[in-house]
Amino acid sequence: MESRGTADLLNQLLLKTFAELGATGPMIRIILLKDRFFIGQRFQCEGLQAVLLAGGNEIEFHDQTGELLKTVSLEDTEKKIAA
Repeated sequence: MESRGTADLLNQLLLKTFAELGATGPMIRIILLKDRFFIGQRFQCEGLQAVLLAGGNEIEFHDQTGELLKTVSLEDTEKKIAA
């Protein structure tokens, strides 16, 4: 139950931030593996992408060229939700 709620909050955060950056299309989630081990997730929405590395505390949003547009701290987001 807890992980389902966390996944929903993550999806809401991603969609909200993508929209703030001008991308409103459907979001695609890609699992990142290295040597068959999970290392994170990449999310794509229109021409933008977001990366959340395993064990990471930030989501980085990039444009089509890879330029960093925004970084969102999951810790700060959790504090806002708890308040």
